[in-house]
Amino acid sequence: MGLFDIFKKDRGYDIHSLEFCEVGKDGKRETLPSLKLYTDSRYIMPVVKMTSRIDRTVKMKVRITEPNSKVHVYDFDAPLTPAENISAQLPWWGSEKRDYFTTVGTWQFDVLDEDDQVVIGAPLEIASLDSLWEEKGWIQLVSGFEFCNTHNDYTIIDHWGTREFMEPEYIGMRCKYMSFSKVEREVTYDVRIENLATGKVKAFSHTVTLKPQGGWLQMCGWGSDSGNSYDPGRYTYLLCYKGRQVGSGQFEVEKSPMQRGWIEPVALVFYFYNDEKEMTDWVAYDCGLSLLEGGVARQLQFRANACKYMIAGFQWRSLEAGHPLKLTFRFYLDGNLIYSCSRDRETEPFDPQSLFYKDFEISGTFWYERSDGSVDTFRAGRYQVNLYLETDELHEHLVMQRTLELR
Repeated sequence: MGLFDIFKKDRGYDIHSLEFCEVGKDGKRETLPSLKLYTDSRYIMPVVKMTSRIDRTVKMKVRITEPNSKVHVYDFDAPLTPAENISAQLPWWGSEKRDYFTTVGTWQFDVLDEDDQVVIGAPLEIASLDSLWEEKGWIQLVSGFEFCNTHNDYTIIDHWGTREFMEPEYIGMRCKYMSFSKVEREVTYDVRIENLATGKVKAFSHTVTLKPQGGWLQMCGWGSDSGNSYDPGRYTYLLCYKGRQVGSGQFEVEKSPMQRGWIEPVALVFYFYNDEKEMTDWVAYDCGLSLLEGGVARQLQFRANACKYMIAGFQWRSLEAGHPLKLTFRFYLDGNLIYSCSRDRETEPFDPQSLFYKDFEISGTFWYERSDGSVDTFRAGRYQVNLYLETDELHEHLVMQRTLELR
């Protein structure tokens, strides 16, 4: 403490910080406290953090100095009560016509005590409204994203509003916007399209002309004539302006029949039996009737050391007729391969009257033969069958698996 501080008058209060909000004429806040506002501000209210050690009303003033040195002063009575580090709102100043803060630059606000001494001061940056709109990309979106699939010449394949695509060529986006610009304005936006499963990203920029009256913002489509630019999966479409996200949406790309191997797997089941009649009855009645009624082949339960022969049945639904299939069954016992066989089939047109005969296939039969030529029963263990599919377009790949415990 200096010598002259001993004689310094104690105001009875301290102001620790000073920020500013835009408010309406009723004093209701329209922005959060900050040190930056814009030329369209109506009323600006100083917001302070302060500590009071007194219980009385004091005189204060706010002095405002414009960038051109023009000064405005207003005074007010401040009723204080003892409190520590509280937030307080001082009277606001401005105009309903928004014509008080039209000068761009740094405005100095000083809070003065009753002796016209500065208690605290802070600069307020008044920026042009255009700079605000520039930060926001000049638009406010008033609708969600819509997507469509087009040819390279913009001929529509899947119309606006589609959310699920199959082998799309070029996916475009549009959304409705409200413009903050009073004139037509060319603006360049950045687009980021990400496959959420793979993390693969395509990024590009596109320049559009914004209309003062607003309307549809439409971004050019991205893709290829071949329709193989989009892997199956869910995609996020981000629209950005100078690193700031303006909006986002999602769409889905489904596997085509070719990418799915021309079929939709339905069921894979084991069957254990002791004679040919048991097997043919299972195929004809348990599976056949169920499938003819539109059902699904069900897995039955079996006991260890009770059956001599084992097969598997695979049920599917053809997605498109006329495509050759290679179905490979691989059988395992406690993780060890014990048998493998393949079947050649062709996809057929959907026909509910003969579904069983077209979209169902059984494997070859497997059994254990003793040294004397007799057939052994299947012992306890963990049996597993894997079904692999191969087509002219796709290499062999696993499509279904079934595990069954014999005890």
